[in-house]
Amino acid sequence: MSSRRIVRFSSSSRIVTEGMWRPELPSRRALLKYGLTVVVVCMGLAVALLLERYNFTGVADPLFLFAIALTVWFAGPGPGLLAVVLSAMALNYFFIEPIYSLAVRPAEFPHFVIFIVFALLISRFVKSRDELTKEVAERTQQASLLGLTHDSIFVRDMSDVITYWNRGAQELYGLRPEEALGKHADRLLQTVSSMPLDEIRAELLRTGRWEGELDNKRADGTPVAVSSRWSLQRDARGRPVAILCTNNDITDRKRRDRDIRTLNENLEKRTSQLQASNQELEAFAYSVSHDLRAPLRHMVGYTELLQKGASSGLDQKNRRYMTMILESAKRMGDLIDDLLAFSRIGRAEARKTLFSLEQLVTDTVRETQPETVGRNIAWTLGTFPDVYADRSMLRVALMNLLLNAVKFTRTREHAEIEMGCVDGKDDETVVFIRDNGVGFDMKYSNKLFGVFQRLHQTEAFEGTGIGLATVQRIIHRHGGRVWAEGAVGTGATFYFSVPRRMEI
Repeated sequence: MSSRRIVRFSSSSRIVTEGMWRPELPSRRALLKYGLTVVVVCMGLAVALLLERYNFTGVADPLFLFAIALTVWFAGPGPGLLAVVLSAMALNYFFIEPIYSLAVRPAEFPHFVIFIVFALLISRFVKSRDELTKEVAERTQQASLLGLTHDSIFVRDMSDVITYWNRGAQELYGLRPEEALGKHADRLLQTVSSMPLDEIRAELLRTGRWEGELDNKRADGTPVAVSSRWSLQRDARGRPVAILCTNNDITDRKRRDRDIRTLNENLEKRTSQLQASNQELEAFAYSVSHDLRAPLRHMVGYTELLQKGASSGLDQKNRRYMTMILESAKRMGDLIDDLLAFSRIGRAEARKTLFSLEQLVTDTVRETQPETVGRNIAWTLGTFPDVYADRSMLRVALMNLLLNAVKFTRTREHAEIEMGCVDGKDDETVVFIRDNGVGFDMKYSNKLFGVFQRLHQTEAFEGTGIGLATVQRIIHRHGGRVWAEGAVGTGATFYFSVPRRMEI
C-alpha cells in the first residue's frame, strides 16, 4: 500500500497520493474539437436521412466522407478518427441492410476501408498544409528581417533579372522595389568591374560564391563603389536557380585610399627632391671646404713669414693685427674641419653593431682629459646598457656633448658634469649629459641644433656652431631623438635616444 503525504494550503488540506498513475485530462479546446466532430457527423447523418426520405438515394457515403474531410482538415487526426468511427456506425445502422442493426457483413467492408483511406489522405494533405504554412511563415519572417537590415541585399535569377530588393538596396541605390524588380541587374545598376562579368559568373558557377569590388551608379547617376558578395542557390537537383547579392558601400573608403596614395606619391617625390638637394648641399659643402683650404694655407703661411721677418720693424698695433689674422685663420681652419666632418657624417654608411655603451662613455670621458687640465670638475657616471648603433658615430656625438659641458662650465669654480640614463620607450635607451654651467634661455632652444647657430658670444666661448648640428644628424641617422633643457646661469641637460636592440 503506497504511503500518503498531507500538503497544507491555507486552512485546508489536500491528500496527494504518490506512486499512482493519473490520466491527463484533455484540454477544453480538445474537448471542443471532439464535440464539434460529433455535431458535424450528426449533421451529415441528418441531411442524409432527410434526403433519403425524399427518395434521394446513395447520398450517405458522400455526406459522411465530407464530414470526415471537414473534421480532419480543421480538427486534426484525433477527431478525424472519431469521425470515421461515427460515420461507419451511422452508415451501418441507418443505411445498410439490415437497417437499425450494427451487424457487419463482409460486403460492407469496402465502405469502411474507403472512409479510413479517405481520412488518411486528408490527414496527409493536412500535414503537408501545416508544413507549407510553417515554411511560408519562416520564409516570411526571414524576408522581413532581410527587409529591415541596412545592408544592400537583392536576388537575381540566372538571367540576371532582379526578383527581390530589400530596404538596404533601396537606401543605397535610391530605387524602390517596384522600380528594381523585373529589371536586368547589371544594366539597371550600370555595373563596371575590373574583372569581366563572364569570368565572375564562371567562378560563381564553379565555387558557389564570389567576392570582389564593383562600381555601380545610383538612381540619380552618382557613382558608388561597393564590396560585393555573391552566393549561388541551387535546387534539389543541383541546378543553379538564383544568386544572392550583398553589397556594402565603400565609396568613402576608396576615396580615402586614393587620397592616401596621392599623398604618398607626392611625399615620395618630395622625399626624392629633398634627398637630391641634401646630396647637392653635402657635395657643395665638401667641395667648398676643400677649395677653401688652399688659399687659407697660403694666407697663414705668408702671415707667419711676415711675422718672422718684419715683426721687429712693426709697432705693437701692427703685430696685434698679424696675431688677429693668424687666430682668424685658425678659426677658419677649425670651421672647415667641422664642415668636412658634418658632410662626411651625412654621406657615410652607418655600421651598426651591439656594443657596450658604458665602455664607450668611459673611453670618451678619458679622451676629454686634456681639455680639463687644471680644472676642478666632479664627474658622475651612471650605468649604461648595451646599444645597437654605429660606435664611431656615437663616439663623435658623445665627444661633442662632453666638450660642450666642459667648455660651458669653465666659469664655475667647482664644475659638475653628470652622465646617465633615464626611462624612455621600451625599445630605446635615453642618455643625458647634465652640467652646472652657464646654461641657456629655453626660448632659443630651437636654435641649438642648427648649423652655425650660437647662443653665446665667440669672445666668451669658442666654437664654430656645428657641434650640436653634428650630434643631431648622428642621432637622427640612428632613428633617435635629441633635445635639451636649461636655464640661464643654472646649467643645461642634453638628451638623446638610441635603439636598444637590432631592428627586425
